[in-house]
Amino acid sequence: MERVSFYKADITELEKNLVENVLESKILTAGPFIWRFQEEVRRYLNARYFLATSSGFSALHIAIRVLGWGTGDEVILSPLVHIGVPNTLYSEGIGIQPVDIEKDRLTLDPEKVREFIVKNYESKNGKLKNKLTGKVLRGIVLYHLYGIPCNLKEFLKLKEEFGLELLEVCWESFGSSYKFSDGGVFAGLVGDAGVFSFARYGAINVGEGGGVVFKNESQYEMGESLRYYGVPTEYVEYQAIISGYNYNLDEVSSAIGLGQMMRISEILNKRRRIYEFYRRELSRVEGIKIIEAPIDSEVSWYSVVVILPENVDRDGMIKLLMEAGIPTKVFYPLFTDLMLYCESCKVARPSELDTATSVVKRLLSLPFYGDLTESEVSYVVDSLREALIAR
Repeated sequence: MERVSFYKADITELEKNLVENVLESKILTAGPFIWRFQEEVRRYLNARYFLATSSGFSALHIAIRVLGWGTGDEVILSPLVHIGVPNTLYSEGIGIQPVDIEKDRLTLDPEKVREFIVKNYESKNGKLKNKLTGKVLRGIVLYHLYGIPCNLKEFLKLKEEFGLELLEVCWESFGSSYKFSDGGVFAGLVGDAGVFSFARYGAINVGEGGGVVFKNESQYEMGESLRYYGVPTEYVEYQAIISGYNYNLDEVSSAIGLGQMMRISEILNKRRRIYEFYRRELSRVEGIKIIEAPIDSEVSWYSVVVILPENVDRDGMIKLLMEAGIPTKVFYPLFTDLMLYCESCKVARPSELDTATSVVKRLLSLPFYGDLTESEVSYVVDSLREALIAR
């Protein structure tokens, strides 16, 4: 029996009342709440255009289609990401080239990306072609892991140097920002598109939901058509102008999201407080290192993640903690180690993913949400210390 939950959504009377309004209206989809939710997110991010979708996967799928990536193209991606990212790329026939991560922030390493491009690509007719696969390098997918933005300053330099597109995957980083010399910018606004997830463990949790930030109106309109079967936004006669999907966000989820956006500062502050309490408590556990924010970022934490000591039996630790009523998770195995990608990613030899390979078996995610109590956090940390001694 769980003594501490791994996560809980931040739901108050406000969200309940808004959902009740939806149910009383009897309009469960394509109603007013999706537009209100979209506008709240857009205003908070100070984005030009924001499109709400049914999931993070659907948001990424739409963004890929709008950017025009497809068969014959490939992109660079960190191996330490949610499996939904390579799966989405794979579904569109896009080649994936994994490149190693930075040691401290655990996100894609811009220096290693540059080395990889110089080594493996040649310029032909204004395009970068992979010497081995023959595919064209279209962009870099930036996964902001645990809420920590990638080194956006350096990736903008690579974008300029090689003429590539940047796609930010902000499934874990809603509310995080990167500090440029002239001020902070929210994750998702720097690249050519930014995609979000509003599910389970994040600050905004509507059950299942997502969204895309676009730079211009034509991208937004294409995304909106793709969201609903390729039907144009404004039509008199029922028509389809592009092959699309059913990626609409329903009204109940939109109402929950709207309520949470109306309380976003409160929600983020609660999560920061719990993270800081974890950080203080964990500092007294020898051998455990908590993932911390780099100095160039303001992090909206998605998860509290620790790096275990070398040669510790992580599976044994997980079992001992579960026996104490504490569920934990692993975010994530390297996607390059998964059956679907083992063969297709052999271009990147294991020796070229040294940092990711060395750290991945030591990562452990602890229970985390804004309504955790300090006594619950202390219990988790004390139990972690005892499990570490036992192993």
